[in-house]
Amino acid sequence: MGFTSGFFKKPQHKRFNLQPRYWDPAKEEREDRERRIKLELGIKDEKDQYIPNIKGRMKSEIRHKHSDARGARQRSNFRLLFIFVILAIVAYVYVFGWDELLGKIISGMESLKFNR
Repeated sequence: MGFTSGFFKKPQHKRFNLQPRYWDPAKEEREDRERRIKLELGIKDEKDQYIPNIKGRMKSEIRHKHSDARGARQRSNFRLLFIFVILAIVAYVYVFGWDELLGKIISGMESLKFNR
């Protein structure tokens, strides 16, 4: 009973929780005025040196996520190919038996020895 109840359990509804941001127009106006005064007086502030490159960062993030997805897809394809090869060998052994498989492997090795 525990297995079936956990197996068929419906997921909870997703809840939307918006945290409002506080905006203080007086503080913004005061900081703007301070910045203009510092520019007039020639005072440099270290905070003003940073110029965000949002567009460039977004492009690099998208490119990074795309390359990660490509790598994951390649690993998945390789895993699928590996499983297919193993299943093909198992099916061959099931149908023809070990004797046929070992005979082909040994004859292949012998042909390699004689080709030298």
